[in-house]
Amino acid sequence: MGKVHARVEGRLREFVDAQQVFFVATAPLAGDGHLNLSPRGIPGTFGMVDEATFAWLDGTGSGSETIAHLRENGRITVMFCAFEGAPNIVRFHGRGRVVTVYDEEYAGLAARFADLPGARAVVVVDIERISDSCGWTVPLMEYAGERDLLAPYFERKGIDGSADYRRRKNRTSIDGLPAFDFDPLDEWSTLAGLGRIRERLASQIDGWTAPYSWALAHDGEISHVNAPGAQHGLPAVILATVLKHDGATATLEVSRQQLDEAITTLAPASACTEVGHPNLAAWRELRDAHDERGGTITAVFVRDAADPETSATDATLRSRW
Repeated sequence: MGKVHARVEGRLREFVDAQQVFFVATAPLAGDGHLNLSPRGIPGTFGMVDEATFAWLDGTGSGSETIAHLRENGRITVMFCAFEGAPNIVRFHGRGRVVTVYDEEYAGLAARFADLPGARAVVVVDIERISDSCGWTVPLMEYAGERDLLAPYFERKGIDGSADYRRRKNRTSIDGLPAFDFDPLDEWSTLAGLGRIRERLASQIDGWTAPYSWALAHDGEISHVNAPGAQHGLPAVILATVLKHDGATATLEVSRQQLDEAITTLAPASACTEVGHPNLAAWRELRDAHDERGGTITAVFVRDAADPETSATDATLRSRW
């Protein structure tokens, strides 16, 4: 039967220390908000700080729901399951806080854990309720090893590339709450900085060649044409990164979520006042039009003017050169 404990010690501490993975649940305050449940792992990156405090080194990921919810309300549940040995489930109910790589406290906390390329924070949980239960329905499974994917991926990106990724993927939750928006934006305030960002992103697209011309369209209607000879630069690379496209001549459908991601990624560039930002303005207008009346969003890339047209929208783009 279930039991509530005053602290994590003895048999309970041994169980927690032996785990390879744990699960984290958080939720926003809004009644229609999305609850989040995430697996966490990588041995050496999590553990007890003391008898009533648990923490883990939080790697950069494709989302940032846990951080967003903790910033808003702090509520969290951590769960461990015994997948081998005696059946057991342990839960920590408590309050979590986020110590980012930019906080003074981070270095001391991170030193407790193994190195993790792309780490963005340490999440510290002050445990208010400790309980365990039978776990009789948890299946027996053997631990085969770690997937050696996350660390090499962010090691290749490096510190600046990891921050670029977070600005694209981690700034808000799926409900629009502030999430990991702590990465500095100084580099975005100058043309030289924008050029460096463009080159970093472009280097991560296999086969990337800057297009001769390109545009976004709503139901075939193009609001802003990036004409031949113009400086397409950063917006083109950002859109191609979101669409996983190499810039080749093509007409591609763009989802509302992809448009949001492109806008979120490009938005910091408005800090640079040396130039206008017509693409950012056009993308926002397109998003508003789509929200108002629905329809289809497409991206048109023309790598070479001699390439065949790929759609009626492509033909419209070329007619406006």
